[in-house]
Amino acid sequence: MSIHGEAPQRPPCLSEQALRELIRYALEKSYYCECPHAENDHPERNISADDVLHGLDNEDWKLESTEWRNNSWRYRIKTVDVEGEELTIIVRAIPGFKRFEVVTRW
Repeated sequence: MSIHGEAPQRPPCLSEQALRELIRYALEKSYYCECPHAENDHPERNISADDVLHGLDNEDWKLESTEWRNNSWRYRIKTVDVEGEELTIIVRAIPGFKRFEVVTRW
Protein backbone atom coordinates (compact mmCIF):
# COMPACT_ATOMS: atom_id res chain seq x y z
CA MET A 1 0.00 0.00 0.00
CA SER A 2 1.28 3.47 -0.77
CA ILE A 3 1.64 6.23 1.78
CA HIS A 4 -1.67 7.70 0.66
CA GLY A 5 -3.60 4.50 1.33
CA GLU A 6 -4.05 3.64 -2.33
CA ALA A 7 -3.94 0.02 -3.46
CA PRO A 8 -0.91 -0.87 -5.58
CA GLN A 9 -1.54 -0.92 -9.31
CA ARG A 10 -2.28 -4.26 -10.90
CA PRO A 11 0.52 -5.28 -13.29
CA PRO A 12 -0.50 -6.15 -16.83
CA CYS A 13 -1.40 -9.74 -17.61
CA LEU A 14 1.26 -11.59 -19.62
CA SER A 15 0.48 -12.31 -23.24
CA GLU A 16 0.37 -15.97 -24.22
CA GLN A 17 3.74 -15.59 -25.97
CA ALA A 18 5.32 -13.95 -22.92
CA LEU A 19 3.91 -16.70 -20.67
CA ARG A 20 5.29 -19.39 -23.01
CA GLU A 21 8.73 -17.76 -22.94
CA LEU A 22 8.66 -17.44 -19.15
CA ILE A 23 7.62 -21.10 -18.70
CA ARG A 24 10.20 -22.34 -21.22
CA TYR A 25 12.98 -20.37 -19.50
CA ALA A 26 11.88 -21.43 -16.01
CA LEU A 27 11.74 -25.09 -17.04
CA GLU A 28 15.24 -24.90 -18.53
CA LYS A 29 16.63 -23.31 -15.35
CA SER A 30 14.41 -25.24 -12.89
CA TYR A 31 12.97 -21.93 -11.66
CA TYR A 32 9.55 -23.29 -10.69
CA CYS A 33 7.81 -24.93 -7.78
CA GLU A 34 4.47 -26.41 -6.81
CA CYS A 35 2.55 -24.83 -3.96
CA PRO A 36 1.56 -27.23 -1.16
CA HIS A 37 -2.01 -27.48 -2.48
CA ALA A 38 -0.83 -28.67 -5.92
CA GLU A 39 1.76 -30.99 -4.43
CA ASN A 40 -0.18 -32.60 -1.58
CA ASP A 41 -3.94 -32.18 -1.97
CA HIS A 42 -6.07 -34.57 -4.00
CA PRO A 43 -3.74 -37.60 -4.24
CA GLU A 44 -6.69 -39.45 -5.79
CA ARG A 45 -6.05 -37.51 -8.99
CA ASN A 46 -2.76 -39.42 -9.45
CA ILE A 47 -1.04 -36.46 -11.09
CA SER A 48 2.71 -36.44 -10.62
CA ALA A 49 5.23 -33.65 -10.99
CA ASP A 50 6.38 -35.47 -14.14
CA ASP A 51 2.87 -35.12 -15.59
CA VAL A 52 2.92 -31.38 -14.90
CA LEU A 53 6.40 -30.91 -16.38
CA HIS A 54 5.47 -32.96 -19.43
CA GLY A 55 2.30 -30.89 -19.92
CA LEU A 56 4.12 -27.56 -19.67
CA ASP A 57 7.01 -28.73 -21.83
CA ASN A 58 4.51 -29.75 -24.52
CA GLU A 59 4.47 -26.97 -27.14
CA ASP A 60 0.79 -27.67 -27.89
CA TRP A 61 -0.57 -26.43 -24.56
CA LYS A 62 -3.35 -23.87 -24.75
CA LEU A 63 -3.92 -20.84 -22.55
CA GLU A 64 -7.55 -21.23 -21.58
CA SER A 65 -8.05 -18.20 -19.32
CA THR A 66 -6.46 -15.68 -16.97
CA GLU A 67 -7.64 -14.46 -13.60
CA TRP A 68 -6.42 -11.82 -11.14
CA ARG A 69 -6.49 -13.46 -7.72
CA ASN A 70 -4.67 -12.86 -4.42
CA ASN A 71 -2.65 -10.01 -5.94
CA SER A 72 -1.25 -12.03 -8.84
CA TRP A 73 -2.26 -13.27 -12.26
CA ARG A 74 -3.26 -16.93 -12.56
CA TYR A 75 -3.08 -18.67 -15.93
CA ARG A 76 -5.21 -21.73 -16.71
CA ILE A 77 -3.42 -24.01 -19.15
CA LYS A 78 -4.93 -27.01 -20.97
CA THR A 79 -2.44 -29.69 -21.93
CA VAL A 80 -1.84 -33.45 -21.63
CA ASP A 81 -0.03 -35.60 -19.09
CA VAL A 82 2.64 -38.25 -19.75
CA GLU A 83 -0.03 -40.75 -20.82
CA GLY A 84 -1.74 -38.30 -23.17
CA GLU A 85 -4.70 -37.68 -20.84
CA GLU A 86 -6.15 -34.16 -20.62
CA LEU A 87 -4.57 -32.06 -17.87
CA THR A 88 -5.44 -28.60 -16.58
CA ILE A 89 -2.75 -26.65 -14.75
CA ILE A 90 -3.06 -23.28 -13.07
CA VAL A 91 0.20 -21.39 -12.73
CA ARG A 92 1.11 -18.13 -11.05
CA ALA A 93 3.75 -16.34 -13.09
CA ILE A 94 6.46 -14.33 -11.35
CA PRO A 95 7.86 -12.37 -14.31
CA GLY A 96 10.32 -10.24 -12.31
CA PHE A 97 12.20 -13.41 -11.36
CA LYS A 98 11.40 -15.43 -14.51
CA ARG A 99 9.75 -18.07 -12.35
CA PHE A 100 6.36 -19.71 -11.98
CA GLU A 101 4.48 -21.64 -9.35
CA VAL A 102 1.98 -24.43 -10.02
CA VAL A 103 -1.08 -23.48 -7.96
CA THR A 104 -3.19 -26.54 -8.73
CA ARG A 105 -3.69 -29.24 -11.35
CA TRP A 106 -6.44 -31.66 -12.34
